[in-house]
Amino acid sequence: MSKNMSILSGHSQLSEPVLLLANGQTDTHPLRGLDNYGPYSFPLDFPSSVRLAFWSPRQAMSKLDALVKELISTAQPKDAINYYPAYRGFQSVFRVPLIGATETLRCNASNECTSLAISRNGPGLVNKIMHSIGSLLNQKTNFDVLMVYLPQEWKTVFEYDRFNLHDLLKAKLSKLSLPTQIVNDLAFEPERCRANVLWGISLALYAKAGGIPWKLALIDKDAAYIGLSYAIKKTDEQNEYCTCCSQVFDPDGTGFEFIAYDTKEYSTDRRRRNPYLSYQEMQSVLSKSLRLYQRSHCGRIPRKIFIHKSTHFTEDEIQGAFDAFGSKIKLELIQVVRNSGWYGLKVNDRKQPRKRPSPAPYPVDRGSYLPISENECLLWTQGSVTGVNVERPNQPVFKEAPLFPLPRPIMLRRFSGDGGWHATCSSILSLTKMDWNNNTLYKKLPITLEYSKIFADVVKQSSEIIDDVYNYRFFM
Repeated sequence: MSKNMSILSGHSQLSEPVLLLANGQTDTHPLRGLDNYGPYSFPLDFPSSVRLAFWSPRQAMSKLDALVKELISTAQPKDAINYYPAYRGFQSVFRVPLIGATETLRCNASNECTSLAISRNGPGLVNKIMHSIGSLLNQKTNFDVLMVYLPQEWKTVFEYDRFNLHDLLKAKLSKLSLPTQIVNDLAFEPERCRANVLWGISLALYAKAGGIPWKLALIDKDAAYIGLSYAIKKTDEQNEYCTCCSQVFDPDGTGFEFIAYDTKEYSTDRRRRNPYLSYQEMQSVLSKSLRLYQRSHCGRIPRKIFIHKSTHFTEDEIQGAFDAFGSKIKLELIQVVRNSGWYGLKVNDRKQPRKRPSPAPYPVDRGSYLPISENECLLWTQGSVTGVNVERPNQPVFKEAPLFPLPRPIMLRRFSGDGGWHATCSSILSLTKMDWNNNTLYKKLPITLEYSKIFADVVKQSSEIIDDVYNYRFFM
């Protein structure tokens, strides 16, 4: 809490966003909703199954078979049992079968891969992996997701000296339009909560196969959401370049598409080297983003566009954004600051006479928001949530406990837009529940920033995916 404020006053409370599942059923708990009703896309019969292909060292192929066997079985949670439901098997949850790799869809890594990994020859290892995966390309219609196992003994090459094996593989495979599930030995550790692991992997596999686990039930259908992130990288010749990564969302929070655009004109701040675009570059980036939206909406333009990024908007960026969209589209530019430096303490009812306020048994409610100036607002995207406890429905859940006893809010700074904060905060809170590569109740940041950051990290590893459009499934 601020030093100048002893009581949290004037705050408002948003209800927990509701998710839309199969046959119009709704729930605020994504995993419970899947278990009870099935995924949103289930009645559409797509996908009708989730078929896997495997890539792994030959001696470890059995690990992937064992993982698939677990995924079609059941598991009871042993961690966070207040909000993790039992995992009842892939087909019971998603209403379609999970099919392991047949013999023709198993691709073995050569012994040379291990030698390249141990010697830290990352680029050589990636080239060898891609060459071996090439044998699966003529069978792309026979599987939906490629499961890749990276052994623990390759750990020395996973990430070093600006090289990231995971992200570079994602970049290379996205060019081949291959949705990929990369697993390492953490997925097989028996001491980890198996229900937790299986919920996460199964959800990702279903989404990567083209399924829609859930949509947002209540959100402005005439609005669009864009997340901006930046990738700055130096070439071997020490030339620095910046790529702006734009992520465009449908009004219901689905239909994620990315585009990466190399920017020629940008500046950076001295302290953190954060990039800021020129007027021309911001106009160009957002014009491309609008065309991306129109392409999947029969040329229609949204009534309002929310743009999120983690750094502030400069005057050139603001003007470029307005000129990209014209006067027919309302525009709201929001900086989302992850670590605000604030916190709040929830107190018991102070209306009882002669009783001093005391801390409540649970932290601040998720969805609380507090404007602190005309253009700044605190939003608790973490906090106590009611109605999601699988054991005691009336008891709140604070999923960050006990590691973080007090939830810290994010700070929202508005550089364009007017009116109250309700619609802005409500949309951001809703978008914290749209990560289909996440097996918990919500994320701290909206998916606009979560995924644009992931996309930017992948772009740093490969310049081959610049100036093209990609589906989110290739980067999950």
